[in-house]
Amino acid sequence: MSTPDSVNSDYLPADLEVALIDSTSNAPMEKCAVCGKPAFCYNYGVLTCNACKMFFRRVEVDQITYTCKQRNSCYDGHEFIVKGSTPRCRSCRYQRCLQLGMKYIAPEKSRLALINRLDKEFVSIIESLMFFDSRRAHRIYHCYTEEDPTLHEMVTKKSSQLVVKTKNQKVGIHEWSFLAIYTTVELFLSFDFMQKMSVEDKVVLLQNFAMKSMVFNGAMRALANNTERVMSPDGSEVYPDILYELKIFSVEFLNGIRSRLVARLRELKVTKEEHVLLNAVLFCNPAIQPLSSATKKLITCRQKSYSAALFQYCLLTYQQSGPSRFADLLSICTVLNRQAVDVSSLSTLFQIRLPSIQYKKLFVDVCQK
Repeated sequence: MSTPDSVNSDYLPADLEVALIDSTSNAPMEKCAVCGKPAFCYNYGVLTCNACKMFFRRVEVDQITYTCKQRNSCYDGHEFIVKGSTPRCRSCRYQRCLQLGMKYIAPEKSRLALINRLDKEFVSIIESLMFFDSRRAHRIYHCYTEEDPTLHEMVTKKSSQLVVKTKNQKVGIHEWSFLAIYTTVELFLSFDFMQKMSVEDKVVLLQNFAMKSMVFNGAMRALANNTERVMSPDGSEVYPDILYELKIFSVEFLNGIRSRLVARLRELKVTKEEHVLLNAVLFCNPAIQPLSSATKKLITCRQKSYSAALFQYCLLTYQQSGPSRFADLLSICTVLNRQAVDVSSLSTLFQIRLPSIQYKKLFVDVCQK
């Protein structure tokens, strides 16, 4: 517990009397959530003016303790701290900052400390999604199945048919794609709210997003492996150079399907936490047709939970840049949609030009719907 020399009272300093406004800013003026004076950006997760931002930071960094003579009730019934109509109490000002959700995270704290600052509900969401995705990735590398199910059969079966891969088991490029879809479908079926849906609604949701999720996962694997383009789990080419020689596709198309999404994820430096949260947000899309009204209501609620967790993560990680980071992450959807269309077009043209290639039923149901 410390008290700087400049602090000799438990009542507000002069910094609240003057709004520190950047006269060159063209940003629309909004009110500071603490004091009601002009504010232009988020600080520590809350829209505040510079004065309140610096006040909150000073209290946190210097570990200052203030005492309120009114038992922290000075601002009860007041929307803002207003000069002349509310007491000038530092203790209550700090409590107002905390109540609004301001969170200070020292630069030297680790990511684990960051996650520990999240609300318990958000921690639970992230940990659950990270577990499901880790299990998905493990199964792609270490498991195999010879079954050839349709999407409907996968939705209605009671247990996974994956078995541990033998040392001599060889997996071709089309089998890797099938396993990627298979494990992605299993991941989404593991969500607890999926048990409350009809088989028909499950199929609609999975047909809409399972392939996009597979593409997203593959691009994240490329990012983690520091490669410029999508590769299969064993390091072989998903889209080999021979495709350029076939003259079926343009060079621009092939370059895009190989690297477009990976480049965007690398540009944004997407984290694992952002990946799993965004994956869940995009999966829970109530605008898909046809879905029952009950399912729309259910996934709308879940999408809000996942979005709130992602937004909170962005605020705590990037602080005042959190809202723009959240928007950047959502913009990945545009690239992902284009990537999914290109993958679907490529697989369809392959079957037309090279009819000897046989895709498994699940792949056809999801990628060529």
